[in-house]
Amino acid sequence: MLTLALQSTPVSRAEFVEWFVACALLVVGTSLLARPRAWVVAFQSAIGHPMAPVISGLYALLMGLFVILSHNLWVADARVLVTIVGWLALCAAVVLLFVPEAYAALVRRVPLTPQLVALRGLIRIALGGVVLGYLLG
Repeated sequence: MLTLALQSTPVSRAEFVEWFVACALLVVGTSLLARPRAWVVAFQSAIGHPMAPVISGLYALLMGLFVILSHNLWVADARVLVTIVGWLALCAAVVLLFVPEAYAALVRRVPLTPQLVALRGLIRIALGGVVLGYLLG
């Protein structure tokens, strides 16, 4: 059993992953929402770099495998969101690592605006909030 710094009671491996994913979604989502123009600049500068899909793909692979291997729970409550996030991350990793041209084509077709970045932040905050609400409830 693991013990989170926020709690004095031990938590299961699945609960640890739920806390991890909820916190990651909330932090990244808040950053996207608070600084969308900075993210647009970062995304635009990374798009042209040939290592961008590789680095992004490896990050997504690590996150996806971490979640799937330790939290592959298909249940009828908020915990399934964590599993879905893990599988989406793994799917993104496969595309980024094996078909980076598809990612580049998508980036060219979807306009990168501060509003879209902020919307992505809101979605992450909402998902993280649902998982956090489940954990605290």
